Amino acid sequence: MIDNPLVSVVVPVYNVEKYLDRCVQSVVNQTYENLEIILVDDGSTDKSAPMCDNWAKADSRIKVVHKKNSGLGMARNTGLESACGKYIFFFDSDDYVNVETVEKCVATAEKNNSEVVIYGLCDVYDDGKISEKEIVTDKTVFVGDEVKNEVLPGMFTYSMGFGISSCGKMYSLKKIKELSLKFKSEKEIISEDAYFILELFPHINNVSVIKESLYYYYKRSNSLTHSYKADRQKKNDIFIVRCIELANQNNLSQDVIDHITARYHMYSISAMKQIAASDLSAKEKELELNMVMKSKVLHDSLTGGALRLHNKKLKLFYVFLKNKCYFACKLFLLLKRN
Repeated sequence: MIDNPLVSVVVPVYNVEKYLDRCVQSVVNQTYENLEIILVDDGSTDKSAPMCDNWAKADSRIKVVHKKNSGLGMARNTGLESACGKYIFFFDSDDYVNVETVEKCVATAEKNNSEVVIYGLCDVYDDGKISEKEIVTDKTVFVGDEVKNEVLPGMFTYSMGFGISSCGKMYSLKKIKELSLKFKSEKEIISEDAYFILELFPHINNVSVIKESLYYYYKRSNSLTHSYKADRQKKNDIFIVRCIELANQNNLSQDVIDHITARYHMYSISAMKQIAASDLSAKEKELELNMVMKSKVLHDSLTGGALRLHNKKLKLFYVFLKNKCYFACKLFLLLKRN
């Protein structure tokens, strides 16, 4: 065991001048002090870039990398390339963390010889409300096949109270580099976190879980996840095809594939809800919804194995969709909107 090993913290930064100080302050105030803090300015056009430089002047542990804008995944990769710690965190720059996050994760990893430590998150809203996401599993350590058979599928459906977000985990940097893993660009595949998890976790033998909520995830009201984009479902379809290909390459079970598919269903209905809530005309909404609802990829995914994982309302929606009851599906979306 290494006493107080160096820990890398990568923070991609893009136009977050309103939130950046809160995030960085929560990192520099960590009770665990042996840190290298890598702020990756991803071509910010607001005051974020000089704010990063000022933080580097104030704390010698902070390194700033300025780069051309290329998205979250590529910014994380830039930080990953510069990282030298035994462990690595990825924090988003509009979020913040408990001051004991690093200390508790390192102590847990060292005690259990874990390659990944997962911890709880809280959602933080614009009105100041904080909602804790309770971790519901009784286990605190998963080893061997438990990682692939329990943790991995559980992350895709939140069945144990934690998801696929890279922000909710501490990783062995050595393991990531041994596998030569990089994050995909969100231009290539949506939910790059999910794809990264699928690449990494089949090779992980020991995962620890800290039930305490140590990370505060800011739910911006103007977040991209709440706005409609015309190519959203096409990207969703690419996501499920690529993820199933990767799962098969890694010899993952049908149960894991069912959980991945259930997540794809969540993405798909989110796209439909965004269309229903958009400023499109009634005719345009009709055309867009028809395009999504008649997607061959979506229909091919509507198997019993994945549908069993949904709650009653979502299962009913997808049963309607599977049977091409499109009017009932649109009525469902309209009622959910009101």
